[in-house]
Amino acid sequence: MADSVKLQMTGSPDQARSLLEQTLQAEGFRFTWENGGKGILEKGSRTKAMLLGAFAIHYKYVVLLYPDQNGGTVIDLGLGATGLVGGAAGVVKIRRKLDQIGVVLTNALQSAGVLVASISPPQGTSGHPQKGR
Repeated sequence: MADSVKLQMTGSPDQARSLLEQTLQAEGFRFTWENGGKGILEKGSRTKAMLLGAFAIHYKYVVLLYPDQNGGTVIDLGLGATGLVGGAAGVVKIRRKLDQIGVVLTNALQSAGVLVASISPPQGTSGHPQKGR
């Protein structure tokens, strides 16, 4: 199970953001953008997750979009919530959903003809900066 998903694509960060939104809103996710290259991807209710634990998962991921040296864009998704509110089952669900998001995004980028590579972090590291609380 992944701590992060990194995909390299052709096109600008604006094009990446549009493709991300189109693909993941269809999966029931919502976006909150802090700026053009950083945002939060969420699904579910934090309140319900706190009250019901593993029965109502709140998925939250940090989204970073930044240009690469080849004129393309790197899409970097990382854990925005630990899932601990849902106990061990919540942690597993959050990470499995990130794996599923990675597959959905990879397929969408391939279908659009813009996928360059899937970038995997070194074993034992998340490859994504931890968000402070």
